[in-house]
Amino acid sequence: MSYAEGSSWSAVEATDVMYAGGPHDGALIHLDEAEAVSEGKHIGDSPQDAYVFELNMSFGCQYRITGLFKTQLATGIMGMEDSPKSFWKQMYNQGVIDEKRFSLCFSRQPTASREGTEAGAMTIGGTDTRFHSTPMLYARNVQSTSYGIRLKAIYLRKNGGESALPDDAEEQVVHNIGVGESTMANWRIIVDSGTTDTYLPSSIHSQFSNVWKEITGHAFNNSPMNLSPEELLALPTVLFQVEAHQPSIDEELDPETTPGLSGLVDAHNPHDILIAMPASHYMEWSEKSGMYTPRVYMSERSGGVLGANTMQGHDVHFDSENNRIGWAESDCDYMGLISGVADTDRS
Repeated sequence: MSYAEGSSWSAVEATDVMYAGGPHDGALIHLDEAEAVSEGKHIGDSPQDAYVFELNMSFGCQYRITGLFKTQLATGIMGMEDSPKSFWKQMYNQGVIDEKRFSLCFSRQPTASREGTEAGAMTIGGTDTRFHSTPMLYARNVQSTSYGIRLKAIYLRKNGGESALPDDAEEQVVHNIGVGESTMANWRIIVDSGTTDTYLPSSIHSQFSNVWKEITGHAFNNSPMNLSPEELLALPTVLFQVEAHQPSIDEELDPETTPGLSGLVDAHNPHDILIAMPASHYMEWSEKSGMYTPRVYMSERSGGVLGANTMQGHDVHFDSENNRIGWAESDCDYMGLISGVADTDRS
């Protein structure tokens, strides 16, 4: 398998019995379902219940890797597109999950190590609303086997802010970079957790940079920057306005006060989805240099990728069952969740 950026791997296909989740350092103890119900438990809520989801998984045992696969922290790659060999689709085809959907919730960690870093949670078969600090809002999936959205506008918001909803609308002024919706309609924009950074068309670099300079006083580039914590948080928040999945629109939600809706930036399309990528997500810290590097690249000929740094701070619901992609803001604190006692809305 080869990739556009030059990396590749070769593998022998094998099949083995596996399960999703569970503890990393101990065997599982099977829990009797009747006993669990009598104790007020639901099988599937605890990592100890992972045996319920075992299946015969086909996978590749890599014997040759090149490029980024040699240097990345991960020791493999998990395919999640809508195809028969993908991880979740094999679970669906074997009846382990009932519906064709899953969610990825990426937390923000300042550092990473080969020994393992908690990065959030993956929910197979649906989404877990206990992660959500805002309502789940759905964009239309415009792709068939992959996951794509229709981008309608890009904004830069002065004085930052972590949420799509500003803390102070008077101080956090939003600037549209000025790329027309008709132009963006021709772009192929995918949402890809396997791409670390975010990539946009090279044709918008001057417009993006001009607005960036208007806000910050200097042009945008991808050179390392020496920033204090206060300076980092004051950098512009990037906002992506995305076409909504019309059947999923909740008319009872106020578009001007609901985080993730576009009422404050586009009165004509108030139920479009607004995705926030703050500086804490797009600026990558290097412990070696002590500097931050912007990881938003305007380098593509056409189209682009909303990568893992855009997904960070959200529970993203890939719902192939209904051709939609849901976004809810979240801290994605998996360890905090499993140590708590909250109930799950398994929608």
